[in-house]
Amino acid sequence: NNNNNNNNNNNNGSSGEDCIQIILATKGMDILPSHNQRVRDIFKRILKERKIQVKYGAEAIGVCPVVPPSNTNNGQAVDAPSSSSPQQKYCLKLSDQSLVNHPPICFDECLWCTSAGSSSWVKECTPFEKTHDGFFKVRDTYESVSHGGVFAAGDCCHMVDNPRPKAGVFAVRAGPILCDNLIAYLLKKPLTPHEPQKEFLGLISTGNKYAVASRGQHALEGEFLWVLKDQIDVKWMGMYQNLPSMEEMMQDEQETLVDTTSNIGTNNRDVLQPTLTSTNSRGPDAMAAFAEASMRCGGCGAKVGSQTLTRVLDAIHRRRIWKYKKSMVTSSPKTKLPNKIDADDAAIIMLPNTGAAGGALIQTIDFFRSFISDPFVFGKIAAIHALSDCHAMGAQAHTALALAVVQFAANEEMTERTLVDMLAGASDVLDEEGCELVGGHTCEGAEQALGFTISGFINDPSLLLRKRGGKIGDKIVLTKAIGTGAIFAADMRAKCQGELVEEAIQSMMTSNRSASRIAMNLMETRKKNKLDKGIHSCTDITGFGLCGHLLEMLLANDNNSSSEEEQEQDRISCQLNLEDIPFFQGAIEASKDGIKSSLYRENSRSRRAVTNHNEALESCPLTYTLLFDPQTAGGLLFFVSADICDEFVKELSSDPGTKVAAIIGELVEYTNDDALTSSVCEMDDSMTVNSYKETANRIYINF
Repeated sequence: NNNNNNNNNNNNGSSGEDCIQIILATKGMDILPSHNQRVRDIFKRILKERKIQVKYGAEAIGVCPVVPPSNTNNGQAVDAPSSSSPQQKYCLKLSDQSLVNHPPICFDECLWCTSAGSSSWVKECTPFEKTHDGFFKVRDTYESVSHGGVFAAGDCCHMVDNPRPKAGVFAVRAGPILCDNLIAYLLKKPLTPHEPQKEFLGLISTGNKYAVASRGQHALEGEFLWVLKDQIDVKWMGMYQNLPSMEEMMQDEQETLVDTTSNIGTNNRDVLQPTLTSTNSRGPDAMAAFAEASMRCGGCGAKVGSQTLTRVLDAIHRRRIWKYKKSMVTSSPKTKLPNKIDADDAAIIMLPNTGAAGGALIQTIDFFRSFISDPFVFGKIAAIHALSDCHAMGAQAHTALALAVVQFAANEEMTERTLVDMLAGASDVLDEEGCELVGGHTCEGAEQALGFTISGFINDPSLLLRKRGGKIGDKIVLTKAIGTGAIFAADMRAKCQGELVEEAIQSMMTSNRSASRIAMNLMETRKKNKLDKGIHSCTDITGFGLCGHLLEMLLANDNNSSSEEEQEQDRISCQLNLEDIPFFQGAIEASKDGIKSSLYRENSRSRRAVTNHNEALESCPLTYTLLFDPQTAGGLLFFVSADICDEFVKELSSDPGTKVAAIIGELVEYTNDDALTSSVCEMDDSMTVNSYKETANRIYINF
């Protein structure tokens, strides 16, 4: 665009149409060379009617700034005031492709249209056979002519057998054939050749709800063609913007399974149908349960819920007690049972004293399904997640055993590659933490999964951080934002922006080691000075969500033991400041869309601990519900003495390895005389009166 004559035109009272000059520069000797002469003639007429000048044989080769003439006053240069300084002008440099000498074109705005080009990395960094201008050479099966198993389609390639111009229609039509041939290659079946169409309908808008149709030697123009083009474009874009819900897609896949089960093997894609048959074979009850939450989350969203797990462990513990008492009648039992189940993040095995002080062995295990397509990144996150139990207790991880499940594959090279990537990502993390991967076990399965058994140690067991230990007046400190479960539940439904998913991934790939070391160093210093250790309790936020894990810490101080140490613990509840809790933006967006992790329903049972649940839900529905969101590789949650909390948070904030350092609440004395008469929430089927008494009114939400 060039409007150098704007002022003159306006002063002459000309219409606004004359205020803008438009110039079209093309290196060709004609416009639209890939279309027929009738189409070209129509557009030449339209360009002339619009007073758009066309420069033929003029290839744009660069842009340079226009140097304005100097202002002078009696021969002296004068700087114009900054407020009235003209905007910097630029000109387009042209290369002559004809006998006409084209001077540079000065412009205010420039729109560039380029033909398809090959990326530099294709030309410079790949060994595949290419055309002189850098496009992959492929056969009519879209397989590289030089490297079997490498496929390309669309503008990045050149089909040797059936050359076609670079147009989106050919890329779209190549999709189904490309999919079939990729699967056929993996299954070692013959590839399907494809001969793309030679002609296609082009609908070219002229910008005023008018369009021109072009196909072969035919041309047509009119307003009705613009309406047709608009309908096609809107429908096409809607396919990418208005995606079906994952529940609908899962239902379609289940119906497809029923339709194709009897014909497995008739099509390459049948072999890769989702593995729902194992669920289908278990009868209608299993299918009904599956349909209730058909999109089951991976990561820590795939954990068994807290209430279910508690009941299971309690049943096993009571069974062991029964067997223990029974064995005492006939012989001395070989194992001494604890009075209650220890709910700490890891098992603690006290070692024999060595010198002046003894040590403790820490053992923990974590395992879950993949929730991300990159096995290398998944390996990193799985390792960081497994190490967090050691970090939460203040221990140093020493050795790790891996349990890896890789998806079924027809080609063992794929199995090998996936396993290499997964364990490479994990070993990078373990090496950074000084934890040796000493062995493990692998197997094939329907879904990719990874877990680790971590063994660690601590020289001074008195410094171990456990779930119990919080004191009235302690501040609650959190080291990572909340919301990974909701983000990946939204991502599974293609309803979370990529940058918001990436923010969560970067958080999950950040180890809690730095925060743990800062806490341990602070406690060691205070112990040397014969002071209270200051940091009284810690856990990592994972599958049960912030509210669930916080409740575990509050309940850990309650005990039925005769241990003198445990009897000294304060009975505590807490106040959480909702506005101080960091939430991922992607999680808030998921809440707006009503998307929750499949574990949310189970986690939300801990709402019975929230004194003002109904009020908090009504006032802050987007953020309050995220307190029950399951986290993968989440942050640490500390109970810290108020007198050192600011110092601790300052050190965390200045540490590059710590994502967040937020004071989100404080501990207060727990009184629960009116628990059963409270209108907090209803008791669910999994609760007893005693369990309700223990948990009710533990958490108050400030909002």
